[in-house]
Amino acid sequence: MINADINISVAASGLNATKESGGEGGSWLVAMAKALGSMLGEKAGKMVETSKEMEKYTGDSPEDAKQFSMLQTQFQAESQMFSMLSNTISTALKSIGEGLTANARKQ
Repeated sequence: MINADINISVAASGLNATKESGGEGGSWLVAMAKALGSMLGEKAGKMVETSKEMEKYTGDSPEDAKQFSMLQTQFQAESQMFSMLSNTISTALKSIGEGLTANARKQ
């Protein structure tokens, strides 16, 4: 499971980085989305790295088959984690956005 403390910390650092780096002063929701998107990009990068590693073991030897299978399993795990993170980010942003919309209507 994804560690919530780490996710909150990363998102918060993304918010701080936007403010401290002379950011455009945009919405904190956009800043949070960028920070979370960065996390998702890291997962995608790991998937690409694993995929490239798999290409090295396409020979006919038993050792190649063993290495390929191990990497394929690792790729599947990374893919599942990517999917879970993507769904979590989508749900979080949608929920926060809808909450802000509902709050704005009450103002």
